Amino acid sequence: MMRMLLGILDRGILRLGDNNLVNPERTMIFMTSNLGAEKMQKELAPTMGFSAVAPKEAKSTGGKRLESIGLAAAKRKFSPEFMNRIDATIAYQPLDDKALNAILDLQIENIQHHVDIRLGARAFELEVTPKLRRFLIDKGTSIEYGARELKRTIQRFILQPLAGVINSGQIPPGSLVDMDLKAGEKILIRIHSDDEEDV
Repeated sequence: MMRMLLGILDRGILRLGDNNLVNPERTMIFMTSNLGAEKMQKELAPTMGFSAVAPKEAKSTGGKRLESIGLAAAKRKFSPEFMNRIDATIAYQPLDDKALNAILDLQIENIQHHVDIRLGARAFELEVTPKLRRFLIDKGTSIEYGARELKRTIQRFILQPLAGVINSGQIPPGSLVDMDLKAGEKILIRIHSDDEEDV
């Protein structure tokens, strides 16, 4: 695999299994890796020493430091001829609260869009309270994995309870469905219509 990729980066030609040649000369190739991720994690959230008990704002690490950790890990893993064919390296910064909220907004917008398309005239407006939003971000994200768990967390705490209420026919068309968090990770669904009810 590495030899094939090196050939593409070196000569700009890819030979397929049926011996046909593909010319990816005008192609941009993006490669991602989590090499050095463990060391970056320790840099971002140290567990020992003075920096482990320092205030959060004092722990912020510049992108250059993370980039040098990642580049050093890549140089240990890959041969010099491979590394010399890479034009640029970028170290991704951990997602901050603003970015996580933007990702959550997109996920909720997707749910609303799905409700509008699937239910048509029976659609309703979905609203997620700040308390539940904070819970979803805390439960579905981490420094180590970013927002990878967020989709599954939304599935469990938004989509599954909502699907149960939709299937039971309790939501009148045009209602406002307000989802909130109760104690013990329980979800409260309030349906605001002419006949208001809590589920």
